Amino acid sequence: MSQSIIIANRAKKALREGQSVIGTMVVEIRQPSVMQLLANAGFDFVIIDNEHGPFSMETIADLCRAARQVGLTPVVRVPDWSYSHVAQPLDAGAQGLMIPRITTAQQVREVVQMVKYPPAGKRGSAQARGYTAFKTGSVSEVMAAVNEETLLIIQVETREATQNLDEIARVEGVDVLLVGPNDLSIALGVPGKLDDAFFVETIQQVIKTCNTHRVFPALHINDLGMAARWAQQGMRLISISSEIGFIAKAGSEARNAIGQVFGR
Repeated sequence: MSQSIIIANRAKKALREGQSVIGTMVVEIRQPSVMQLLANAGFDFVIIDNEHGPFSMETIADLCRAARQVGLTPVVRVPDWSYSHVAQPLDAGAQGLMIPRITTAQQVREVVQMVKYPPAGKRGSAQARGYTAFKTGSVSEVMAAVNEETLLIIQVETREATQNLDEIARVEGVDVLLVGPNDLSIALGVPGKLDDAFFVETIQQVIKTCNTHRVFPALHINDLGMAARWAQQGMRLISISSEIGFIAKAGSEARNAIGQVFGR
């Protein structure tokens, strides 16, 4: 009964069953109904960007709740991996966290301690919050269920992280290693050059390392062609563009189509 109050993480379940999952980011729109639109589009998960986005914790809670209600797995990208930035979105209902600016396995072990309840970690217990839909149950059963359902995504976006890939992927509790192409290309000295041979080789190494350690390789990217290319090469979790990216692209295409008729 206690485990039933914890909603299953559909994206994590799909990955474990050998499927690939597709999502996007929400980076600007604060209205919870955006989650219904993204679910209608068929996405499996959504990343709420609180590293670069303007969201308050109240807004994050509302967005997570809305995502869960329509079957999207809500993941929050935190601004840093301090305890409050890790614990608060999880208590609010995030089913996954995306951790930026990681460079070493020791940092990842510290994050796992914050994300997981005992005995796997040291996360503090707050009952009847967003993550339980404000219900209560057996503390031990709830903690075990949450530990099982939470998706931990570690970003690979620094040169140091690429040098420590094997050690990072070995850390118990890590589910996904996600490449951030822009920051990683900058860190490797080839900013924005996503076809650079060294950059491509580095991403291929991420995929290989993930497969070795049974961690899922992932990518967030705006270019659909690049997304398809890396999906074919083994990426299992792909985040495409963002809600404002879709609006800007569709709006521009619609305006230009009619503009041609008017000669504008």
